[in-house]
Amino acid sequence: PARARHVAYRWCARRATPLPVMELSLDLLLYVALLVLFVWRGLCPWRCCGKWLQVFNYASLLYVLMHALIVVEVVLLVRAAIRDFRGPPSAEVDDRNISWIRWVVLCSLLPMIATLALAWRQTQEHVGKIRKRKAELQHDRAVQIIALPPVYGLMAMSSLTQLYLLAASAGQPDDVQRQVFFSRYDTCFFVADLYEAWALYQLGALTLEVLGATLAQRDGRDMDMLLSYSAVSSLMWLGTALFVVVCVAQAGWSLWQWTVMNAASDFEAYEGNLRQFTYAGLLASGAAIYNVHTVEHTYASLLGSYSPLLKFLSVKTLVFFSFWQRGTLDLLRRVGILRFSKMQVELLHSALLVY
Repeated sequence: PARARHVAYRWCARRATPLPVMELSLDLLLYVALLVLFVWRGLCPWRCCGKWLQVFNYASLLYVLMHALIVVEVVLLVRAAIRDFRGPPSAEVDDRNISWIRWVVLCSLLPMIATLALAWRQTQEHVGKIRKRKAELQHDRAVQIIALPPVYGLMAMSSLTQLYLLAASAGQPDDVQRQVFFSRYDTCFFVADLYEAWALYQLGALTLEVLGATLAQRDGRDMDMLLSYSAVSSLMWLGTALFVVVCVAQAGWSLWQWTVMNAASDFEAYEGNLRQFTYAGLLASGAAIYNVHTVEHTYASLLGSYSPLLKFLSVKTLVFFSFWQRGTLDLLRRVGILRFSKMQVELLHSALLVY
């Protein structure tokens, strides 16, 4: 009964438990940092009073922060591995049929570091063009898009290490506690979704700018094309901007509930409100992806060498898998194709997003 579940959630929130919890809120730290960097980018993105910002531009600060968070994740992963190998066996990671998931988790650090290194290298190429004042706005947008894989991977890694620490613990939580833990770690993905929405917004803006420049060279010879471009661009701005607004609200509200309001004390109300954000996010993300794809497909002949599909495939891939992968894995578990527990599905979902 609903009343009994409500009492159980409140009891779980008050109960002292030896199970591991998120000691350092990396998701809250990154959320605040992204908001600060957004303001800093608006004030002094690359130059301040005409002077080039070599270290204190927003991109360098973002990557410095991500490198620091990677160090924290390494410490947490080592801590979880020690508990796993030295502690008593855990059904979640020591089951003979699923023990390979432990190595998938432990090896996820390698693609995370590689992603961060490759993104920084590509970013430096665009920063060099910005410093030479070559298409500054377009290269600035590219820098923000390139940062999506490491930002999203970092938040997936944060969720993964926390879940691994919980899975390797000797005392396993009951179903009520487990659901509370899962929801707390989901905030990592809400922050990742926020930056994902922003990267998709920048991709749409970049595509429209390239297309607009191409149409401007036609000297108004095709008025029908110009009118259709104006209408489609307005729709795409609306779709991508709505996606950003929903993700900002979802991440901010969820972090507020867990860090200030103690969501575990009234977990059913939290789940009900969060479900509304989830539905809104699914609709907004679908609309945003469809709008960007429609523009790229409709005006493919005018975009020429821009090749947005190949250039920013990671953005669209992450948008798709971040919203649909977990549901697909959980469905396969429910129908018996994947013989995993709920914890193992969560571990696999986070690890695959890192990879």
